[in-house]
Amino acid sequence: MQTVHFSDVENFTEYYEDKMVDESIDSSRAQEVARRFLSQYHSVIETKAVLEDDVWIVTAYLGFANTQTKKVRIDVNSGKILGYS
Repeated sequence: MQTVHFSDVENFTEYYEDKMVDESIDSSRAQEVARRFLSQYHSVIETKAVLEDDVWIVTAYLGFANTQTKKVRIDVNSGKILGYS
């Protein structure tokens, strides 16, 4: 399994900046951003999003046999990835 580095987040965000919107994003858009980012390294099975303050917390369930959970924090206004764990 590959490890995702913070530089990968920066590169991903720069690449998709032209696809970001100027208004706040909804749950489905936040899940799409997280899914695209994580699918570079993992098989994304399902995602769920919860809005906390001005940040979407997208929980992604990864893999079929070796199931993992990752959380991606996405800014509600810009759609940029703020971090993941």
